[in-house]
Formats: sequence, C-alpha cells, structure tokens
Amino acid sequence: MMGWWIIISRLNVQEYERADKETHRAAVLAQWEVGVNGLHWLDRLINEHKAVQLSFNGYPNRYTALAEDIFPLLKNAGIQPPREGLTIIGLDEGEEYVQPPGWIGDIEMHADRMATCPSDLMLTIDAWDQS
Repeated sequence: MMGWWIIISRLNVQEYERADKETHRAAVLAQWEVGVNGLHWLDRLINEHKAVQLSFNGYPNRYTALAEDIFPLLKNAGIQPPREGLTIIGLDEGEEYVQPPGWIGDIEMHADRMATCPSDLMLTIDAWDQS
C-alpha cells in the first residue's frame, strides 16, 4: 500500500517516547490507513497554527495538537482525503491494488477513551509512511 498509517494518542510526546507497547496501545484514541493525500487535514491545522510538526521523515511524521482541534475532525469526517488527485496502482507483497485519490481505510475510534480527554489535552499524532 502507498499512503499513511495515522495514529492519534492521548500521550504527550515525552510520555509517548518513554511508554512501552502496552501503554501505547491503551493510549490510542484513533487510527486508520489513508492514501497519499491523507495528511491534508494536518497541513491545514499547521497553517492555522493549531498543530505543530515535530518530525517529517515518515518513520514517523510526528505532530502535536490539542484534543479540541482534533476530535471535531474525527467526528465530522474532517480527515477525509480530497477526492481529486492521483490514482495509485501497484503491487503489495504480490497483490495488485488500485487506490483512488479519496481512499481511506476503516477508522478505529475509541469514543470511550476520547470522552475522558480534556479539551486542552495535547495529543501526539504519528503518520507512518506506508510506501
């Protein structure tokens, strides 16, 4: 697959870097795979000064943003990629695939975990390059 695996965690960056795998799993608020244009919503938040990009090498691209700026996007399809752009055709481990520009995988959201987050909680957002 070509695109991104997005993980939103309730841990701040320092907690995230010190946490073990089980703590990481328990802190995940949402995650999904998306095509190559799937970071547009993060770019928009950066332009609006509502998110900060901390790393940008794809392993991962790391961002921080407040829960109050992320949760409405998750709940109201604000993360949906644009429908225009490139269609990706390729092979992944011997399997052919076609990925239209607006492709987004199933979104795993943990509403119960999100409900316990204060609006001013600084979240960590990782975007892993899936190419």
